[in-house]
Amino acid sequence: MKGREEGYRTQQADYLLDYDRRNILRCADTFEDLALAVCRMDREREQEESKDGDREELWRQRRAQEGKRAQAFYLKQASDLMQSVARTKVQILRLGGRQEKMIVRALAGEGILVKDICLVKGAESEIEICICLCTKKKISVTAAELADYLSVLMDIRLVSEKGNPYFVGEEPVTLYFEKEPDFCCMTASATAIRENEAQSGDSFSFFEEDGKMTIILSDGVGSGEEAARDSSRIVDLTERILSAGLSCQATVDMLNGMFCESEEEIRMPTLDLCRIDLKKGVCSIAKAGGVSTFIKRGQLVEKVSVDSLPLGLSQESGGEEIERPLKEGDMVILLTDGVVEDWPCMDGEFFLMQQMEQMTVTSPVDMANLLLQYAIGQSQGRIRDDMTVLVAGIWGNAPK
Repeated sequence: MKGREEGYRTQQADYLLDYDRRNILRCADTFEDLALAVCRMDREREQEESKDGDREELWRQRRAQEGKRAQAFYLKQASDLMQSVARTKVQILRLGGRQEKMIVRALAGEGILVKDICLVKGAESEIEICICLCTKKKISVTAAELADYLSVLMDIRLVSEKGNPYFVGEEPVTLYFEKEPDFCCMTASATAIRENEAQSGDSFSFFEEDGKMTIILSDGVGSGEEAARDSSRIVDLTERILSAGLSCQATVDMLNGMFCESEEEIRMPTLDLCRIDLKKGVCSIAKAGGVSTFIKRGQLVEKVSVDSLPLGLSQESGGEEIERPLKEGDMVILLTDGVVEDWPCMDGEFFLMQQMEQMTVTSPVDMANLLLQYAIGQSQGRIRDDMTVLVAGIWGNAPK
């Protein structure tokens, strides 16, 4: 009995080390990618500034003065993140008894050999299933298929985590599965390019990770290729920082610090950031400039505004992260200022909000297209600035 307990403790320690290693390596990789991206951004800016010899020395002096403040900010953000990972408490629980035997026996019938299986209890009492297994010769199975098997056997809807290998073969591997979020999200976009331009200066991204749907929208200053380059760079950096585990507001603050150091004030893009927690049904919103975000629930529409400046205009971002609970059927709507400008009534946000209240469509695609058409109609069919409308609808996951 004593030897068995010691073996279990050793195994538990191995799981904990592997769990922490995955999280820390993920953070480290993200910050390395982020550093490379910032260096590339600075090299591009230096090449542009070197064309003007009279300004080059002034630019270097400015960067030297502001560099120390920016470096301190980055180190503080990285330190906070690493400390958060280090403070994460994880508990390993054995399944044991009939349930474990049933799972092992059932998977063996499919040619899947279970070496070990346990529960990993992490932050906020979230439970992961950790299983070490391999297959018999000439048999392969996908992680998604394993999730389906385990969902039936454990009577809980499970999904494969992002870091799992796609296929499992004869070599033993350790996979992690988590409970499927209570909600799912459908997204849509509608865009219009400014007249006489070939490329939109707006950039956006939808991505789902760790049970969260993230929406990123950036409006580059001006239009065309230069604005598109700035806004797409913002979207790329935002994805990298969020993947390291920072909150929405911390991400905005970090980007603001970067652009205070590296960019010219006349080319400061905006950033709209929205993250929907599909497990809790909570929406987090952070902004650097940009127009309001709208949350539509039936015929009720809430306008969410943040008083903040575009990236790089001030060392202090001035914004705050706002959270709102969501229910099944809600829609979250983000847009760039081109959608609500040049209206005869002047207050485009107010009248667009009234239009949202009257709309009865339940499809995010229809909502995005109808809002864009309405905005173009209000500007007499003219598109004097890039227009982007993003919509995310949230629904409960139907039982299997």
